[in-house]
Amino acid sequence: MRTEGLRAALAFFTRLPVGRPDAPGTDQGAGFQGAAGWLPVVGLVVGCLAGAVTAVAGHFLPPFACGVIGCFAWTALTGGLHLDGVADCGDGLWVEAGTQRRLEIMRDARLGTFGGAALFFALALKAAALAALAGLAAQAGHGAVSALNLLTACACSGLFARTAVFVLMRRPSARPGGLGAALRAGVGRREEIRAMLFTAAACGAGLTLGPAGLLAPAAVLCLTFRLARTAERRLGGVTGDVFGCLVESAECVALLAFAAQW
Repeated sequence: MRTEGLRAALAFFTRLPVGRPDAPGTDQGAGFQGAAGWLPVVGLVVGCLAGAVTAVAGHFLPPFACGVIGCFAWTALTGGLHLDGVADCGDGLWVEAGTQRRLEIMRDARLGTFGGAALFFALALKAAALAALAGLAAQAGHGAVSALNLLTACACSGLFARTAVFVLMRRPSARPGGLGAALRAGVGRREEIRAMLFTAAACGAGLTLGPAGLLAPAAVLCLTFRLARTAERRLGGVTGDVFGCLVESAECVALLAFAAQW
């Protein structure tokens, strides 16, 4: 049933045509059992596909347009799933209120000013980072090597961001019984070791582009601990929205690191 866990992960965390995802409900833990353990592979797939779209666009359009198209492809592949976490965390973590009030704000489907600002900067940073990578690829020449480098940067960024979620899963939950708690149910020592092996392999691949192979995961790790500490102080723990916010933020940080160190 290992492949079933991968299929469930791709079905829930992406919009790839691999079947319908397990519907969250009263038995969430069983529905997601085994899926969260495949998050690094999901990041690898999403990053590769978004990077491929950006690389193809680079043959016809200037870097800025490539960055926007790549960001759109990245969002379309995930269905904007993690952007909801960015908006909710923007509204809940930035507002001056008590813990329970913050959690209520994050459950509210309406978008606030802070949430809108967080969404804008998350998308703008990702588009800018992809544009920078597309520009570097263009400078290196429109060949197979430059396209492979772009794919490597995007794939590693997607993987690093989702591996970081395993760190948050060890933090206390602010909302027991929520989606974040359900994701933890399918993650054990075996899944954590597998994620670390994927990360080590990605670091090796990233080193082909320079120091960013180590700088990117280090930056993602720093961001993870910073977000975890903020969530624990202001929410009393982490939630599914915090997981989503981490994925989007970590992707931006990793992409920027690759762009700076290519």
